[in-house]
Amino acid sequence: MKTPNITINRTWTAGAIQRACINNDLYTVGDNEDYEHMLSQARRLYPNTENLYFIAEDIVKHSEDQTVTNVMFILEREAVTTTFEIDGQDDL
Repeated sequence: MKTPNITINRTWTAGAIQRACINNDLYTVGDNEDYEHMLSQARRLYPNTENLYFIAEDIVKHSEDQTVTNVMFILEREAVTTTFEIDGQDDL
């Protein structure tokens, strides 16, 4: 049996990232300007591995007692939404 053409769609929003930060006590040592700058960068980025790292690194710089890998995990779990399309449809 041939595997159909499967497309993975990943999205995140600044609001989802902000909720993840609030829920996990992240970005507690950054100021509002730094926080808004990080969120504005995230708005322009697709949530692939490299961009997850980039945003997580910024969050870690403005957080206490965190690692980049942990923040990447939090963002992936709480801020990224993944959907799938099979042969160009999402209802198969």
